[in-house]
Amino acid sequence: MRLALSSLLVLLLFVGCQSSSQSSLQNRIDSLERVNQSLEREARLLRDSLRSANPSEQTLSPPVYFPSGSAWLFNEAKERLDQHAQTLKQKYPDAGFRIKGYTDSVPIGPTLQDTYPSNWYLSSQRAAAVAHYLDKEHDIRTKSLEIEAFGSKAPVAPNETSQGRRQNRRVEIVVEDAP
Repeated sequence: MRLALSSLLVLLLFVGCQSSSQSSLQNRIDSLERVNQSLEREARLLRDSLRSANPSEQTLSPPVYFPSGSAWLFNEAKERLDQHAQTLKQKYPDAGFRIKGYTDSVPIGPTLQDTYPSNWYLSSQRAAAVAHYLDKEHDIRTKSLEIEAFGSKAPVAPNETSQGRRQNRRVEIVVEDAP
């Protein structure tokens, strides 16, 4: 009887320690998630401050957004580029500019891997599509035009939400030597 009672007591202590340990572990996970969110916000702010650190550069706003897994320019993107083209011609006629392509962090699916082998490749295709459109539709070119591909390396929003991923699938036009 004593052995059974001792065994039961040890079992109860073990179960109690397990649930206490799980609760403690969950609290630690929650705490680390809060710290991670805070660090992500801080990183976004630092990235934004770096963008504005060079006063001779101006990023046209808003960026051109793309659907998931695509570098095609649809009507909304073309309308935005038409507006940006007017801005480039009116405000920055002699400035050089860079076109920077980005993606979200979702890996390229198997059906698209022949077209876009990686997010890095997809981001370069997006930037090239914007450069081509500005050249062909608006006769906007520059001797110093650069296309940059960042893939998913520089998100502006968390990739955990569909809205965040949408914001990360973008192309930015950065005007150099802006007045």
